[in-house]
Amino acid sequence: MVFQLHSPQPKLSASLGLLRPQFLIDALFLSSRVIPSYFTHVLRCGRSLLRTQSSMPRKLTARPTITSLSEVSPNSPIIRYSGPSDLKLCPGGTAGCVLASRLSEDPSVSVLVLEKGRVADNFLSRIPLLSQNFNFPFLQAVSRLSEPIDGFHGRRARVWAAEGMGGTSRVNAQLLTRGVPGGYNEWADKFGLTDWSWEKVEPYFRRSENAYGRPEAKAKGYRGYDGPVENRPVRTSVPCVPYVDKAAEKVGLPFVEDGNDPRASAQGIVKLDIAISSNGQRVSSYGAWLNARIANERRVHLSVCTGVVASKLVMDEGSKTVKGVQIRRAGKADREYFVKARREVILTSGTLSSPQLLLLSGIGPRQAIEPHGIPLVQELPAVGRNLNDHVSVPICMEVPSKDTLHVIESGLVFIWNLLLYLFLGTGLLAEASTPRSIFVRSTAIDDKNLSVKPRDENDQDTMDASTPRNIPDIEVMIIPITGLVEMVPGKSLFTWHTTVVQPFSRGTVELASTNPLDHARLTHPMLKDTRDLETMHKAIRFAMRLADEFQSVYPHPAPLTFGPGMDLRVLDKVYDKENRLTGAKIPEFKAVTAPVGKVGSTVSEAAAEKAQEGMKSLNWRTVTDDEIDEYIRRTASSCFHVSSTCRMSNSSEDGVVDQRLKVHGFENLRVADTSVFPVVTSAHTMAPTIMVAERCADFLKEEWKARKV
Repeated sequence: MVFQLHSPQPKLSASLGLLRPQFLIDALFLSSRVIPSYFTHVLRCGRSLLRTQSSMPRKLTARPTITSLSEVSPNSPIIRYSGPSDLKLCPGGTAGCVLASRLSEDPSVSVLVLEKGRVADNFLSRIPLLSQNFNFPFLQAVSRLSEPIDGFHGRRARVWAAEGMGGTSRVNAQLLTRGVPGGYNEWADKFGLTDWSWEKVEPYFRRSENAYGRPEAKAKGYRGYDGPVENRPVRTSVPCVPYVDKAAEKVGLPFVEDGNDPRASAQGIVKLDIAISSNGQRVSSYGAWLNARIANERRVHLSVCTGVVASKLVMDEGSKTVKGVQIRRAGKADREYFVKARREVILTSGTLSSPQLLLLSGIGPRQAIEPHGIPLVQELPAVGRNLNDHVSVPICMEVPSKDTLHVIESGLVFIWNLLLYLFLGTGLLAEASTPRSIFVRSTAIDDKNLSVKPRDENDQDTMDASTPRNIPDIEVMIIPITGLVEMVPGKSLFTWHTTVVQPFSRGTVELASTNPLDHARLTHPMLKDTRDLETMHKAIRFAMRLADEFQSVYPHPAPLTFGPGMDLRVLDKVYDKENRLTGAKIPEFKAVTAPVGKVGSTVSEAAAEKAQEGMKSLNWRTVTDDEIDEYIRRTASSCFHVSSTCRMSNSSEDGVVDQRLKVHGFENLRVADTSVFPVVTSAHTMAPTIMVAERCADFLKEEWKARKV
């Protein structure tokens, strides 16, 4: 096959308009204050630098093949494709780019990638701090709203992802965390997935990465140095971070230099790794695995079609094999096209979209398919079920601006950091928003003083990362900016982003209609299980204890300003826009109500007044369960780590794919993304997703070699 990729880029003059200081500051959620216009002319001096910053070609040229498929997306980058291919990948997200790259290493294998979004790989999308702003249209980030959540004043969870080459790796926090070995040993021991123990998955983590920022690990052999995903420890110049390390030490947490060291402590304050190149640019799955250079080199047997959406898998009814995929133009329901697969079809659409495509194709629970008039092809009860997600609640302190990322609100500081980035690839714009994270097991936290116990009541080690009993179920992300949905005028905030990372609650993904362009109906599990609520209570108190210890070593006042027990009227003003967008119905009388999930009577007016006196007299010792519950109702959110809707299982009764990622009942249909996790990992999901894709590529190669296909 031959193809042509048209990748039109915005003219530099237009791009520079987007680089006005106010644009970037809004992007970083750091200020609504307008920087004087006389600073803007300084930015134009970077015009020639912008032309040379990109390390990737902007345009592929090859001899085009004119086919009807070339009509699919005339205004988007598109590789024109003709003829059947060995593999169809839907779409080119985080996992899809990995698979397409690995499988196309063999020139005898033809690969077609179908992607709804565009390439849109530009300079702005690779600035680490800037590219985490979901609101920028050039990042192709999309949000999906869940159904109203019971017990949360009608709020809906907002789940963000990205539609474009590289998927969510284009907009995430770039954190490369594997998770503790015990998590994967639990997959083997508890779920019977013996091919997915730590011993089996660990080589694939190493294969995918280039940990050039950790040369000391090379001799010990636990990090990889030959893979395409460049990463290094987070560099931070934010002055308040060292005091967080001291606070964590005071509650019994060790400092973990490398959280991806399998011998490291299961609990501790972790110096995180970030997927960033040596010149300070974001490393997405697209940039690492399927960039323009790689695609151009393999253009004879690798095709990528953007601006299209898969509408249905086409089956051979007699043999239960997938013949190909029906596609249509994204955003325009005109006609459909059929693309044929000679060997395999692999879904990499993510936790929300992979089950949607299966359901549209008649694969899933009978009761979820037949009401839409779709013929049942294969009954699999677990399709769209078992949705897992990390749930977060922000606890914020007010600290001096100079000690946080809010310092960039100063026009001169902003200009200085922009020049540092343009010339040297350093400065605040080259940093991550999360320089540290605390991982802890709730059962290891002492109920009385909220310190971390190195040994439990049975005298067992709580720090051994290899055993499932020590899997962290709480993460507190250290974010030196506001973690609230909106900026708070006049306040520079530091956030303890408190998260439940091993939830028991489960949600669902179901069809909203038979239109593949419509988002699926999402029922978010948001702390539905009382065990998760108990864990969140302890996590919030633990974060407040950390804040207390931080205040004891930090040389400036750092009062808690957003947390349980605060004036709810102040909180509601901050969340007013988000509440209106998500349809929340916050009670007019802002009193503390019944426990989460049991909305009903309110407490007395006196108790409500006490709750609204502010945080000055409240801390982890005095905060009440009711105050915590009401704060959770108003601020809890998805951490965008949804998983498990096509989960792996040895049984078709409670799973969708087997251990080789084949959909139960089919020989040539697989799923390879976060949806196959049996449970969500106790880590950020990018590295585990890449690992799954790497393994899937090997499964295919092994089977083809055995069959001599």
